[in-house]
Amino acid sequence: MTRTEFEERVGTILRDHGTGTTADLTDELVAYWNGHAVAYVLLHETASGANYEDFVMDDAQWTSWRSWLEAWMDSPTFSVRPEVRHWMSEEPPADADS
Repeated sequence: MTRTEFEERVGTILRDHGTGTTADLTDELVAYWNGHAVAYVLLHETASGANYEDFVMDDAQWTSWRSWLEAWMDSPTFSVRPEVRHWMSEEPPADADS
């Protein structure tokens, strides 16, 4: 499976489940549909609460993580996270490049 194929499959599932749904790839890495593509966020729990950091899945990351991400597809886990709406408000509008 290529990264593009993985993101197409995950993106379809996330779109079908609606806004606020994340694909819980690990305890600290989630993916969500930002309105035009799959986006990734690293979750960090700190004493003051949760921190969120954008994560870019590049070719090197995909190569390193491909086998376990493919295995994740066999038993995917999802969550509904209200904070996804906030993450989406930080994204440029889908038609910003038009």
